[in-house]
Amino acid sequence: MSTKASTSEEKNLLAIEKIVARAKGKITPEDAASATGLSINEVQDALSRLVELYECRVTINPEKGSVQFIFPYPFQKRGKKTFKEISTAILTVLWKAFQVVYKASIGIVLIVYTVVFFVILAIMFGTSRDRDDNPIGDIIGGILRAIFEAMFWTSVLQPVQYEVDRSGYKYKTYQKDKNKGKNFIKSVYSFVFGPDRPVYDYLADAKEAIAFIRKNNGKITAGHIIALTGVNYPEAEKRLAEYATKYKGELHIVDDEILVADFTQLLNTTNPPIEGGKIEYYVDEVEPPYQITGNTGGRNGAIITMNTFNLIMSFLIYPFATQYLSGSVAFFISIFPFVFSVSFFLIPLARIPYVVIKEQKRKLNILRKKLFDIIVSANVPLTAEQIIEYAKINASDKSKAMSLLEKLILDLEGKIDLDESGKALIHFPRLMKELQIK
Repeated sequence: MSTKASTSEEKNLLAIEKIVARAKGKITPEDAASATGLSINEVQDALSRLVELYECRVTINPEKGSVQFIFPYPFQKRGKKTFKEISTAILTVLWKAFQVVYKASIGIVLIVYTVVFFVILAIMFGTSRDRDDNPIGDIIGGILRAIFEAMFWTSVLQPVQYEVDRSGYKYKTYQKDKNKGKNFIKSVYSFVFGPDRPVYDYLADAKEAIAFIRKNNGKITAGHIIALTGVNYPEAEKRLAEYATKYKGELHIVDDEILVADFTQLLNTTNPPIEGGKIEYYVDEVEPPYQITGNTGGRNGAIITMNTFNLIMSFLIYPFATQYLSGSVAFFISIFPFVFSVSFFLIPLARIPYVVIKEQKRKLNILRKKLFDIIVSANVPLTAEQIIEYAKINASDKSKAMSLLEKLILDLEGKIDLDESGKALIHFPRLMKELQIK
């Protein structure tokens, strides 16, 4: 690109940015062209660049029936993280680093110290074996191999499979090892930090949207994005603007009331074996249950027994170690395993409130999906009672479901009309029309 063309585009961008600022964030391409004298193509190019730089929604101007871009004013840079998001990211990194260090020590402290303390007891009671017939070295070597094997077999390498929760919903989880004998070290990790959860792919929604666009003749609406992800209309309109800009989509209005993004270029497939995203609708995407350990009761019992044994032994050995052994030896034979064993119990105990809260939110999200499923599949207006009944909500959850339904009506721009008998009927005309676009 020549310097002259680049300078011209920068001038157009600045001109459009000023117009958008004067309009308090709301602008149509036609209004921008009228105010600046630029061509519609130049305006659209500049608006696309603005959408790349700043958060934006795209919808229909109700008065003019044209495409309208809505930028939060003052402008908000796209991708800029809030203080809360930055703090959460930092804490997550620190937590992951702590997990790596702690996991590297778990096998040594829990298992090896159990063997060491057992040997000490055996020596104290005169039951130690002959030096030529001592399997302790082989035991410790096998334990260390298991530790490093478990650390190498990380979440990244584990295949993902689907399981079904108690509500009958599928969720993604890591595939269990076929050889259960190799699972003990990972069970120890799960006891402290909980079972591993599939890593979130921040591009998953975009890849899913592209897969849907290709299947849907190159078209997508905000309603389709809602059906895929479960977001509300403002968020769906933000994603529609982002996709239209990022993947060169053309925005146009159908039947004077439906905004459609058309992606002709995405239909050009030259290598069919290359697979993209997988289409999985919001109602079918369920988080795996939040669990304290994810282990069986017998496995947890064995782990608790071993750690309790280490805790008691390190406490009992302390007076002897401090009196007859050097400071460093006393530290590693008594103080260190004692502190570690205490933390081994404290960490999962501290995680309990977090797990309980997250599991409650997960169950509420499942209720929302059940209601959402009925809303999307219904072809006629329904009462709130009918929606809850068809969603098969338990009596104990009806009050929660009613609150979620009220929020869904706002999120999905639902309308409430009265029938001849005075009953309130709920319907979602915009969503239904947008879902029919093919």
